[in-house]
Amino acid sequence: ALRALVADRVRLAVLAPDPVFHYRPAATAEPFDVAPSRRYDLRAIARDLSAEYHASRLEAVAPRKRFVRTASGARLQYDALILASGARPVAGVSGAITFRDQRDIPLIRRLLGELEAGTVTRIAFALPAGVVWPLPLYELALLSAGHARERGLVIETTIVAPEQQPLALFGDEASELVRGLLEERGVRFVGGGVTRYVQRDGSLGLADGRTIRADRVVALPELRGRRFTGIPASRSGFVPVDADGRVEGLEDVYAAGDVTTFPIKQGGVAAQQADTVAQTIAAGLDVPIKRVRAPRVLQARLLGGERPLFLRTEFDWAGQATGARLVRSDDERTARAAKVLGRYLVPYLETRRPLGGAERTAA
Repeated sequence: ALRALVADRVRLAVLAPDPVFHYRPAATAEPFDVAPSRRYDLRAIARDLSAEYHASRLEAVAPRKRFVRTASGARLQYDALILASGARPVAGVSGAITFRDQRDIPLIRRLLGELEAGTVTRIAFALPAGVVWPLPLYELALLSAGHARERGLVIETTIVAPEQQPLALFGDEASELVRGLLEERGVRFVGGGVTRYVQRDGSLGLADGRTIRADRVVALPELRGRRFTGIPASRSGFVPVDADGRVEGLEDVYAAGDVTTFPIKQGGVAAQQADTVAQTIAAGLDVPIKRVRAPRVLQARLLGGERPLFLRTEFDWAGQATGARLVRSDDERTARAAKVLGRYLVPYLETRRPLGGAERTAA
């Protein structure tokens, strides 16, 4: 976004411990061979954008002296600092198979093997009560049920969530359509269920004393913030920012994505926050841009049915819902739409070659 807005008026540096950028929205589909792996060489991206790449982890920030200290001991000076480190996933349900992203694909593939062998016939998919992005859990449940159906296997699939309606953050209309899809695929939905732990027999224990019978439990992680010396944080470790992405109380320090206190933790929302930060920095350089205080658009594609469901809702900068709309993939345009929304990042990745993949061209 910064390169697009200010061209070569700034020098860019990227600090990241992993030289591979994993496109996490595709992670749930990969174990089922529904979508190819999407991993990108971050060093090649940095070179393409004429940015320095530093292979290390952020340890501390000295806002007054305007430098950061890395895990390797290096000091990097900055005029503007953007924190985009993401959240820290922790196990949300004790004893469950925790699915974070591509790192846990082997665990899901092993579970599918147990289904095919007949050693597992009941799976519960549990949503923790803390901070979490819920959609991947629904995809895992739907795709697992479809995997079993295609092979003539009879299994019990249950989603347990603290929300009363499935994917409630997208609104009532979307929830009803998702509920219908779950029923069509034979997935039971248990709302208002606060999960506690997996029992010895594999069943899932709930806080109200109920038990969901299961052979295996799959859960999403609870998300917590990453704390850095010199950066303010909430009790959960998330960084407080204003509507323009400025970190509260600090000059020329910004944050975007899951690391912030914005309650919705999703890649498309993170990309929009990053775009806002880039616009703020560009405006400070007197770049003539038209700034519009637009709502955060949460757009997602739910896999697992015969056709993907495209869900969309809007939030203000503080995370309060302002409206909801659902789009079903009934035409070619929506069928080709991206899984997440991002003005700069998504189109850019379409021009990049994934690691181990063929050259991609922009649509």
